[in-house]
Amino acid sequence: MQLTLHVTNDCNLRCKYCFVPLGPQRMSMDVALAAVDFGMKNCKTSGLLFYGGEPLLEKELIHKTVAYAEDIKKKTGHNFLYKMTTNGTLLDEDFLKFCKKVNLTIGFSHDGPNQDKCRLLTTGGGTYDLLEEKIPLLLRYQPYAIGMSVIDPSTVYNAADTVKFLFDKGFKYITINVNYDDTAMWSHDLLAVLESEYKKMAQLYTDWTMAEKKFYLGAFDLKILSLIKGEDYNIDRRKMALNQPSVAPDGKIYSGSRRLGIPEFEIGDVFTGINEEKQRFLFEKGAAPPAPCLECAIRSRCNYVYDTLTYKDSEYIPDISPIQCAHEQLLTPLADSVAENLFKNRNALFIHKHYNELYPVISLVEDRAI
Repeated sequence: MQLTLHVTNDCNLRCKYCFVPLGPQRMSMDVALAAVDFGMKNCKTSGLLFYGGEPLLEKELIHKTVAYAEDIKKKTGHNFLYKMTTNGTLLDEDFLKFCKKVNLTIGFSHDGPNQDKCRLLTTGGGTYDLLEEKIPLLLRYQPYAIGMSVIDPSTVYNAADTVKFLFDKGFKYITINVNYDDTAMWSHDLLAVLESEYKKMAQLYTDWTMAEKKFYLGAFDLKILSLIKGEDYNIDRRKMALNQPSVAPDGKIYSGSRRLGIPEFEIGDVFTGINEEKQRFLFEKGAAPPAPCLECAIRSRCNYVYDTLTYKDSEYIPDISPIQCAHEQLLTPLADSVAENLFKNRNALFIHKHYNELYPVISLVEDRAI
């Protein structure tokens, strides 16, 4: 089981597109340690993802929680995997040494040339210059750290430049997420811009692959995976949903990070466990695609078709947003075109990457030998 621990709702930034309801709520040690105990049940490996707000505001709690889990590991052999998503502004060498010691993987949020448009300090100042020294420090300790960015209507015009920025800085793993909240003011014109930016990313993907540069670009690699796996793609994703609940600072468990604090999606707490009947109910409700998706040709490959459950007018309903739908319809054929081109050219890196199950292990061995 992988638990997302929302260790605080506080943050030292005020990102314009953030969906977390900011506040003073902080996770206590009692809740954090109970979460570790809860996450161990009925599995041999547990994942702990430290999330916020900004989790590095709670460094002491993270240290103590990991120490508790490591002690359990020594005594029982139970395996723990650690991850964290951070804005990076509070990273320092001591913490990165700690991460290296316990294999805590960092997801580093940065919007490249758009950084100072959206990711602002509480005082209103930008964070681009502040993070310039943090990036090489992070990658020195974690060459496989994940560079994460958000595409928002205000930043869509150079979304491809953000991907290139992260790649040029040395990030080998890059993920991009589209802000599809109701407050995001997308229009037909902006969606056309998004499509244009994805076409630029498609060219970057092709060029880097042809040059035999190792990288992972989430948007395209997931879509290529969905092409290869076919009907199994979303079946596997749905199964994962049962094993990745989120823990609020007060210890209540919810069916997902974006549903934190919504009573209708509360499924238990770390002290008494999960109400499996309600968890299964929400899972099955979420397994019913929204009506517009039923006849869609890419339904089995859509990242949102089974992640659209909302509570509205006293009932649970699947309700995909127009931007989610438009996003999948414009990205999927672009990714397919990239894959078809590289496959037809018998590109060795592409075939090795997507059709050899041992590729991640072989790649890591090759990198360490350099």
